[in-house]
Amino acid sequence: MVVADLKLGSIILPRSESPQAVSRLAEFEWFHKLETDSDLVTPEIDDLLLRAQKSYQTIDDVVKGLQIPLQVGIMEVLFKGTVIKKKQYELDEVHTMVDDLEKNGPAIVDAPAKLLEEMATTQRSIDEYSTLKETLDIVKKLNVDVGGFGFMKYFYTNLFVINTSEFAEVSRTLEGVTVYKYELDTKDKLALIVVAGTDDSDKVLKVFRGFNSNPFVIPQGLPQVPSQAYLLIESKLAELTKKEKELSKQIAKTKLAIRRDILSLHESAFVAKEVLESLRKPGGTKRFAVIQGYIPKNMEGKFKEVTKQWMSVTEDIRDPKMVQNRPTLFQNKRWVRTFEVITQSQGIPRKGEADPTPMISLMWPIFYGIMFADLGHGLLLMGLGLLFKMKGQGVMARWGMLIAISGASAAVAGVGAGEMFGFHIDHMSPFEGLLEEGGALHSVSWLVGILSVAELTFDQVINILKVSLFLGIIHLIWAFVLRIRRLHKEGHKQMMITEAIPNLTLYGGIVVIMMCAIGASYDVMNMYSREHTEVVPWVTVFLGDWARVWIVTRIAVIIVLGSMATMMVGGILHAKHHPEDGGSAANVVMEVFLGKTVECLAHTISYARLGIMLLVHAALLMTVNNAFASMGGWSSPGGIAMIVGGNLGIMMIEGLIVYIQSLRLHLYEFFTKWYDGGSQPFKQVVPELLYNQFIWKRK
Repeated sequence: MVVADLKLGSIILPRSESPQAVSRLAEFEWFHKLETDSDLVTPEIDDLLLRAQKSYQTIDDVVKGLQIPLQVGIMEVLFKGTVIKKKQYELDEVHTMVDDLEKNGPAIVDAPAKLLEEMATTQRSIDEYSTLKETLDIVKKLNVDVGGFGFMKYFYTNLFVINTSEFAEVSRTLEGVTVYKYELDTKDKLALIVVAGTDDSDKVLKVFRGFNSNPFVIPQGLPQVPSQAYLLIESKLAELTKKEKELSKQIAKTKLAIRRDILSLHESAFVAKEVLESLRKPGGTKRFAVIQGYIPKNMEGKFKEVTKQWMSVTEDIRDPKMVQNRPTLFQNKRWVRTFEVITQSQGIPRKGEADPTPMISLMWPIFYGIMFADLGHGLLLMGLGLLFKMKGQGVMARWGMLIAISGASAAVAGVGAGEMFGFHIDHMSPFEGLLEEGGALHSVSWLVGILSVAELTFDQVINILKVSLFLGIIHLIWAFVLRIRRLHKEGHKQMMITEAIPNLTLYGGIVVIMMCAIGASYDVMNMYSREHTEVVPWVTVFLGDWARVWIVTRIAVIIVLGSMATMMVGGILHAKHHPEDGGSAANVVMEVFLGKTVECLAHTISYARLGIMLLVHAALLMTVNNAFASMGGWSSPGGIAMIVGGNLGIMMIEGLIVYIQSLRLHLYEFFTKWYDGGSQPFKQVVPELLYNQFIWKRK
C-alpha cells in the first residue's frame, strides 16, 4: 500500500495530566488529532499555551524586524551555498520547551529587539524632522521670532504662508487689517505677518482657512526664529542619519551572527504553540479527558508504548462519517516520495482511491527525458537539483530532488539521442575513442543515438512521433483502467459496465484504426479492402501475423460501433434514473458520437508534444552550434559567448517549458480520466522541522 492504513487511537486520562499526554503525543509525532465539539478547556494546557504564544510573538517580531527569511532562498543557496544545520534539542516534556524559551530567548532576542526599537525611534525622529524641514524650508530666510505670536491683550498677531497669486485677493478681503509681506526663496510663496485687533481674529483665521493656510507654528523645544530652527533641524537630521547608518550596520552584523540561533528558537516556539493549540480542547468530562486521533496502523505498537501510563486504546475505523473524513498519509518509497509534490498539486487521494504517485514516478522521468534529451544539459540540471537537495530545506529539498531526477532522465535520454550540448556524442573527445571498435564502451555503443534527431530528417521525425504516441497510448489506457478499478471498488457496476469499460474499448478501437491507416499508407477510405494485407504497426507484433490491415480494420470498426452503442444505452438509462442531472437521450447520443470519439483522438495526439519538444530542442541547439561555428568557434570571443549564452538560455527557457508540458500531460490528460482527490492530508502533531532535531528523554 502506498497510502497508509489508519487506525483510531484514544487516550483516557485525568484532565490534570493532559500536558504530559501532549508531550507523549509530540514525541510520537504521527498523530492526527480528531476534532471534537467539546468546549472544555484544560487550565494547565491553556497556561502553557499563553506562555508559548507570548514567547513566539516576541521572537517573531524580532525575526520580522530583522527581515530574516524563515527558509533559505533559492538564490542564496545557488550563489552563496548557504546551509543552516539542524540543532539537536533534548527535552522531556513540552513545558520544558516553554521554560527554555522563556529562559534562553531573552539572551538571543533582547539585544536585537533593543536595536530594532532604537532604529524605529531614530527613523520616527528623522521623519518628524524631515517634515519640519520641508515646512521651514519655505520660510528659512525669515529672521523673525514667532514664539510670541498669537493672542495678546489687545492684538492678534500671526505668520501665514500663502501662494503668491493669492496675495491680491487676501489683501482685499482683509482691508483694514495690517499685513506685512515678506519675499521667500521660492517665488510661488509669500510670508504674511498679520496684525489685527482681537475682535478681528476670527475673521483673519476664517479668511486664511479659505486659502488653505493655517498659522505658522514652530514646535516647542526649537528656536522660534525660522532661520535658527532650520539650521538646528539640519544638524539634527545629519546626526540622526549618521546614527541610522551605524544602527543599520549593527543590525546587519547582529542578523548574521544570530540567524541560526533565532531561527531555531523561532521554530521551537512555533512548534510549542502549535502542539498546545491543537490539543488544548480534548473531549471527555470535567475530570477526565479523552484525546482521539488517527494513527498509522504500522505504528500501533509505538503509540501504545508512549501512552502506556494511561488507558490507551486503538481500534479500526468503522464509523461512516469518520471513514469519509479520514486524512490521507502517503507511505511511498524514497524514490516515489519525491513525486508526491505533483500529486499534491492535484489533490490528496481519498479513501479507496489509488495513489497516482508511483505512476508519476515512472512516467515523469520518461516524459521529461524525451522532451529535454541532451546529456550535457541533463547533467547540469541534475547538478543544480542536487545542490538544492543538499543545501535546501523542506519543500526546496524535495523540489531539488525532483529537478535532479528530471536532469538525470534527460541525460540518459541524451545518450539515446546521441547529443551533448547539441554536438554528436560519438564525435566528441574522449567518447569517440571509447565508443569506436576496440574502445571500452564499444559494447554499448549501439545505445548512443538509437533515437537520433540530429539531422532532423523525415524518418527521424516520424520515429520520434511514433514513440511519443505509443507512450501516450500507454498512459491513457492506464488512466482508463484505473477508472474502471475505482468504479468497481465504489460499487458503481452499471456505470463501469455501460460507460467505463466501453470507453476503454472505444479508445482502443480508435487507436487501432489509426494504426491501420498508417499501415495502409493513409488509404483510409479503402483500408477495409482485402487488398490491404500490410502489417499493422504495433498491433501485428502483439497479435501475430494474421493481424493485417483489412481484417483488423473490420474488427476495430465493430468494436468502436459496439462501444458507442453501449455507452449511448448506458447514458440514456442514467438520464432516465437521474433526471435531476438534466440529461436527455439526444444529448447523450451527441456526446458519445462527437464528444467521446473526438476526445479519444485529441488526447492521443496531445502526446505528440513529447516528440515535438525534442525536435524543438534539437533545432535550437543546431541553430546555436551553427552560429558558433560561423563566428569562429572556440578561437573567437563572440563564438564562445554564443555557445555559452545560447546553451544557458535554452536550458533556462526550455527546461521550464518542458516541466510545464510534463505537468500538463499528467494533470489534464491523465488525472481528468479517473482522479478526484480532495482528501485532507495527515497532519502530524509536530510540524516539519527545518532547524531543530528533537531528542525526547523521558524521566
